[in-house]
Amino acid sequence: MRVLVADDDALTADLLAGYCRKVEPGARVEIAPAGDAARERLSDSAWDLLLLDLDLPGISGRELVALVPDDLPVIIVTGDPGFAADAFGHDVADYLVKPVAFDRFAQAWRKAVGKAAPPPRTSSNTVFVRTGTDIVRLDLEQVRYIRSESNYVRFLLSEEAPGDRRELTSLMSLKDLERKLPEGFVRVHRSYIVNLRHIDKLDSADIKIGRDLIPVSETYRDELIRRLELL
Repeated sequence: MRVLVADDDALTADLLAGYCRKVEPGARVEIAPAGDAARERLSDSAWDLLLLDLDLPGISGRELVALVPDDLPVIIVTGDPGFAADAFGHDVADYLVKPVAFDRFAQAWRKAVGKAAPPPRTSSNTVFVRTGTDIVRLDLEQVRYIRSESNYVRFLLSEEAPGDRRELTSLMSLKDLERKLPEGFVRVHRSYIVNLRHIDKLDSADIKIGRDLIPVSETYRDELIRRLELL
């Protein structure tokens, strides 16, 4: 569970981060102290929940909530009760007025997580993918990595893939795809998912898969290393 807390009050941000980890011990929480920083983080990474203050320096929370992707649950956490009607017009999960008690926060968390419940991951190594007007069979073990290209994703396949096919392109988002793939796939960058079985080398900034170099963001590096089987 990856949570972004957008709040310029350090004490409140730390309190909310603590609440997140109390509800979900494995939660990875990051703090953005300004609206511009929050917008940059939202565009740079995939998130599961946004805790958003309204009175942020730079871009305000009132402006930012209109820019949030539709599939990202938002909990407003603010000292201003007057924006509630407008906020729910943006389909926020909940609206909390400071100071926030833990029990009330936990209730909002449950609503947000239920709203964001992901589709089940596939347990099969064989799936079917729509590419253009065709629906084709795809062996996930042959997928070396996946790259996002605007509204499309491109599956880059191993040299042993049947039919001399080296790649497939499908109209879907990388975030939705990430939630459906088996555990052997891991997000390493806002534009890349890799198959752990095909990684040859990891250095300070890149993954090497065959002759290809895949960038690794600091946001995802710790999770990637956790998923690798290091001796």
